[in-house]
Amino acid sequence: KRGSAARVSRVIKKKGELLTEPEKKANHIASEQKRRMNIRVGYDQLIQIVPTLTPSQRSEALILQKTVEYIKYLIMEREILEGQMKEANR
Repeated sequence: KRGSAARVSRVIKKKGELLTEPEKKANHIASEQKRRMNIRVGYDQLIQIVPTLTPSQRSEALILQKTVEYIKYLIMEREILEGQMKEANR
């Protein structure tokens, strides 16, 4: 369920013991929740790092697009600075 505050914890058994179907399902749900949380954290970090993004912009496509634009900008800036350093060293 989206927005569900309930957390499902993983079932851990001793070595050699098999999980029941409900335990397997609980483990799968817990793993999927962890994966989604990690993705959300990654997008939140991009929002903090990329200057053209704001916390109100939650579109994943927009976040990725603006992040690519920012990386291209940083690469261009680095190339310009490297050129200036080469000129200064002549």
